[in-house]
Amino acid sequence: MMDQQEIVAWLQLRLLPEMSRVRFYALIDHFQTPEFVLGAGAAEIAALRGFDKVLARKVLEAPKTVEVESELELMEKHGARLLTLECDEYPDNLRVLSFPPPVLYVRGAIQQQDRFSVAIVGSRNATTYGRAAAQQFATRLASVGLTIISGFARGIDAAAHQAALAMQGRTIAVLGCGLAVNYPTENFALGNQIAESGALVSEYPMQTSPDRFNFPERNHLIAAMSLGTLVVEAAEKSGALITANDALEEGRFVFALPGDITRQNSRGSNALIQAGARLVQSPDEIVLEMRDQLREGLREDKESSEDLDRENTASNVRSIGAGANIVASLSAEEQEIVDMIRHEPQYFDVLASRVDPAKIPVQRLSAILLALELKQVIRQQPGRLYVIASI
Repeated sequence: MMDQQEIVAWLQLRLLPEMSRVRFYALIDHFQTPEFVLGAGAAEIAALRGFDKVLARKVLEAPKTVEVESELELMEKHGARLLTLECDEYPDNLRVLSFPPPVLYVRGAIQQQDRFSVAIVGSRNATTYGRAAAQQFATRLASVGLTIISGFARGIDAAAHQAALAMQGRTIAVLGCGLAVNYPTENFALGNQIAESGALVSEYPMQTSPDRFNFPERNHLIAAMSLGTLVVEAAEKSGALITANDALEEGRFVFALPGDITRQNSRGSNALIQAGARLVQSPDEIVLEMRDQLREGLREDKESSEDLDRENTASNVRSIGAGANIVASLSAEEQEIVDMIRHEPQYFDVLASRVDPAKIPVQRLSAILLALELKQVIRQQPGRLYVIASI
């Protein structure tokens, strides 16, 4: 955790009007920390790419010219914290970017599990179909333990956030304005709920207005924080399509729901499908498409958990209690599969032969098993042998 002096130094650099991400990282790559930057010589700064003597002088004068005190007061008033790359809580999915946001303002909490996330985005002027679809997908994806990320706008975004909250799942709202700005006004209560069960995130200073030039950056942040992006409804020129394109550029999954060809709101999402986005009609198709990345993350979590258990037995006791709570919340389908595995490990083919294919087809079975893995109720061993986890 950073002390107050470190926070002030990060803000002094970040709030300098001329400080772009590229310039910021040129300084950090060379000097390592903002404190070292502010204690450097003007000639050394001016010699870096993107800097000259005038800009170097502005950087060194930042402690005198940049107003930090009011920013800190606003952060305290609105319950916001500052995250930098030095913080453990900084989102893992952003760390891999070439130029991740130097600082994030966060109200709520970012958790390790949030790297298992899906962005659900779409039109502000959503149809009844669009809102219902967003809610259906967010409900199912949240139920298997995935964090729902969206942009806090009215329409599809709000529907996705609300559905995740209704499932008592985690959701993150990425804003195109500062956390001290009430925008959109009708989502004020929703913002408070999200802060309790996830996080409100912005890379902009606290009082930054929702300027239209901010939203492309905000859309990129949504895509980069997520393993995949689902476009529910989108016009031909929309922020949702920008998010989808950013997801493609970052090597993330892009999904789209087919829409009514007579509606403007569907033209962008239908065009995405034509361009190669994965057409999905069920949330389970998203889970299955991302299964390799999800399982890789589960393996990493398992290794970390085993290390922690060796160091602290009490930690294991707490995880057992948490696992019991998860088991109590399983759906009827999930409970049916767990009951089959509980007394004896089962191979996938055996499970497929035992379930009613009319109720649980093979593709659905695969999605249920992966969901149970995400909830850490079962584990997959070589040969697609499934066993009950230690819960």
